[in-house]
Amino acid sequence: MTPRDGQSLLAQGLAFKAYEIEELADLYFFRPLGSIIARGARALGMTPTRLTVAGTLVGITGGALLYDERLGLFAFALLILYGIIDSADGQLARMTGQVTELGRVLDGAGGYVTYGTIYLAIAAGAIHRGGSSSIFAWMLLAAIANVMQAQMYDYHRTAYITVVLEGRAPRNDPATVPSWVRSLFRGYLATQRWLIGLHANVEAALAARARAGRVREDDRARYRECFYGPVRGWNLLGDNTRFYAIGVLACLHRIDLFFAFVLLPMNLALIALWLWQRSADRKFLASG
Repeated sequence: MTPRDGQSLLAQGLAFKAYEIEELADLYFFRPLGSIIARGARALGMTPTRLTVAGTLVGITGGALLYDERLGLFAFALLILYGIIDSADGQLARMTGQVTELGRVLDGAGGYVTYGTIYLAIAAGAIHRGGSSSIFAWMLLAAIANVMQAQMYDYHRTAYITVVLEGRAPRNDPATVPSWVRSLFRGYLATQRWLIGLHANVEAALAARARAGRVREDDRARYRECFYGPVRGWNLLGDNTRFYAIGVLACLHRIDLFFAFVLLPMNLALIALWLWQRSADRKFLASG
């Protein structure tokens, strides 16, 4: 494959997904290590689903250890390992041609279960150390905020990859998901569509002008021009930022401040990015 736009062969070799919108930590840490795990899993005959389950178990273990602040750094290390495996399962799926909507749902569910464990462990640990039971209210508010942040991060990155890098019109079809998880997937999509606002109109415009599901080249160019900046910004709301915060707070022995971190700086970033995205949506629609 010929490198594009100065892209390195290393980046393309890592089961290329979205080099131009990747965080540096993903590009030079999580993806290279994830690639090693993915290749090992492929040699062992593991499926992406099994790797996702294994990663989720690692994430749950790391999250549970946050109950004890003395184990905070070990918990942080396990959560970083979870992040590496989370990168590996997607790479394995692309290596083996097993990319499915079910895999996307299970990957997202694994993240929610991991965060659920993190939140419960932090709250229960704070109570155990003599804290107020009101921390459970803060836990619930932070969990809701976390879901919204993760939805926007996942949605806008996926839409950008689909349109700009793959040239396809965005389309999420619940019919492609097994019936036993279809209701969950519909709920997941409904929440995203409620949060994205004007971007639903952008998708509709792209789909209306598409031919056989392929986005027009001028639309791809305009989409990149309008949304490259915002989609880079949405990276702030990814797992890496929250995991870094856990590492810092574990060093300070103040893991109980994690909920405040999610509710204050992370929510301020969410509001700023949502407004930036809305402005970009208007720009795209006005230019069409």
